[in-house]
Amino acid sequence: MKALAILPLLAMAGCRGNVPVTGLPFDPVQFFSGHTQGNARLHTIFGVSHAILVDSRGLPDGRGGLVLDQRVAEQGSAPRSRQWRIHPAGRDRWSGTLSDARGPITILRTNSDVVIRYRMHNGAAVEQHLQVPPSGAVENHMTVSHFGIRLATLDEQIKKLPR
Repeated sequence: MKALAILPLLAMAGCRGNVPVTGLPFDPVQFFSGHTQGNARLHTIFGVSHAILVDSRGLPDGRGGLVLDQRVAEQGSAPRSRQWRIHPAGRDRWSGTLSDARGPITILRTNSDVVIRYRMHNGAAVEQHLQVPPSGAVENHMTVSHFGIRLATLDEQIKKLPR
C-alpha cells in the first residue's frame, strides 16, 4: 500500500515521541521572517523513510504575526505549496491557520521550545517541537498520530538563509 493520504501533508517539519529538552526558546515570527530552508527525514509506521525539502518565505504582517509561504518537495511526490498565517494570541502564544490543517493551529513558546499543534484534514493530530540547539539551526521534531497510534515522525533541521 502506498503511503497513507496524510503523508504528503507532513512536510512542514517534524517531531518524535518524548522530545528531549535540548533547545532554547525563540521567536518563531522573527525566525521564519525572510528565507528559511528545512531538510527533513520522514519515517512512517510502515518502515518507509524518505527526504523532504521545505523552502519557506515569511513576511511579517505588521501586527506581530506572519504569513509563511512554503514549497514542499517530498521524495517521490510532485512539489506542492502551502501557507501558514499566524497572529499573536497572548504572551508566548500564537494562533492561526495552515492550508494543510483542519481548523486552527496553536503555537506555544515554553522555556525550552516552541510547540505547534493542529489537526490534518483527515483528523490526524500533529505536534511539532522546535528547538534551537548550540548549532544555531532550528531542530523540528514532529509526530503524527491518529486514534492514539503514531503514524509517522519527522526530524528536520531549518536554517535561515540570506534574503
